[in-house]
Amino acid sequence: MRILVVCQHYWPEPFNSTDVCETLVARGHDVTVITGLPNTGMPDNDIPAEWMQPERWDEVRNGVRIMRAKLHPRKSGAINRIRNYLSFWANANKLARNLDDEFDVVLGYQFSPVMQVDPGIVYAKKHHKKMLLYCFDLWPASLLAGGFKEGSLPFAWMKHVSKRIYSDADAIAVTSPLFDEYFRNELGLNISESAYLPQYAEDLFLRESATPVDGYDSSKLNLTFAGNVGSAQSVETIVEAASLVRDSQQIVFHIVGSGSALDSCKERAEELMLDNVVFHCRRPLEEMPAYYAASDAMIVTFADSPMARYTLPRKVQSYLAAGKPVLAAASGETERVIREARCGYCCGFGDARGLARIVDAFAKTGNAAELGESARRYYRTHFSKEVFFSYLEQALARLTEE
Repeated sequence: MRILVVCQHYWPEPFNSTDVCETLVARGHDVTVITGLPNTGMPDNDIPAEWMQPERWDEVRNGVRIMRAKLHPRKSGAINRIRNYLSFWANANKLARNLDDEFDVVLGYQFSPVMQVDPGIVYAKKHHKKMLLYCFDLWPASLLAGGFKEGSLPFAWMKHVSKRIYSDADAIAVTSPLFDEYFRNELGLNISESAYLPQYAEDLFLRESATPVDGYDSSKLNLTFAGNVGSAQSVETIVEAASLVRDSQQIVFHIVGSGSALDSCKERAEELMLDNVVFHCRRPLEEMPAYYAASDAMIVTFADSPMARYTLPRKVQSYLAAGKPVLAAASGETERVIREARCGYCCGFGDARGLARIVDAFAKTGNAAELGESARRYYRTHFSKEVFFSYLEQALARLTEE
């Protein structure tokens, strides 16, 4: 198939949209991507100087043609984030509107914000093609996790935009079966049932790593949180739980990542005078298997929000692929998967005492190997890369035939 993919985030930004597109090419398809200039995940969330040259805005990498729309860099602060969203939306729509009729189907790869897939709808409508919207983040629910109020004007406007975009898609694939509940009950949409297409982990997490990492003592029980450290992730719950188990000299918590809440978490750890929390900086993806290998279990935490209840963060797939037990201060879809996989323990959102309790239970039970094997077995059955691409290709092919 000739596939047009629309996604604001792509290489060199750290998003798996790159692997999906390159794998589609490897499986025989012709893929073009409309994306933005790299900035998210770059130093200071700014556009690197080498990407300011227009000749870099239309290139081929690993068989994928990459067309880049100008945008305002994300940088920091709410105003810059909004300008980032709106500038990509406007400029990518123009880019899509000027494309010739050369694609069979459109794949809208929808991280946040939901508007980033609108250029796919623009192209599909102009050329009478069909679009599959692959939904990772629910909108406008994501605004609630970011601190916006449900009665605010931005929320009301985004609810209108979100309903229009979800309704305009010809088919929707979701990373959690609970998404349809949100579409029906919160947005009042009367659309076809979505297809469940959970994410897969990178192949590197399936391989064992013997590379040593600094800050880990193999004689201790090492528990690791990996990923973004923002307000939605509630990493402060880990800090508070660490203070409750500080008398156990064997338990050490590791935070591997960066984000807007990192400094406040460090300050809280210093205030509590904790010596059982180690903050590691953000590490490249290729180094993460070593951190997983050095860990006895991995941690997931969330602040309570509709997004947190409905979604399964992709880090869970990587935890399972690596064969690691999972300790989660989370409910909803994350809890469902962990309990179904029988690979760990759960407590409620933001429940530091609950997290301390399940950490203590895990330390005393000594069943890490059994939980880890259950995790990997569940991953292979439900989240493997082959299962993912087999279904994705079928879903896209069906749209070309309608």
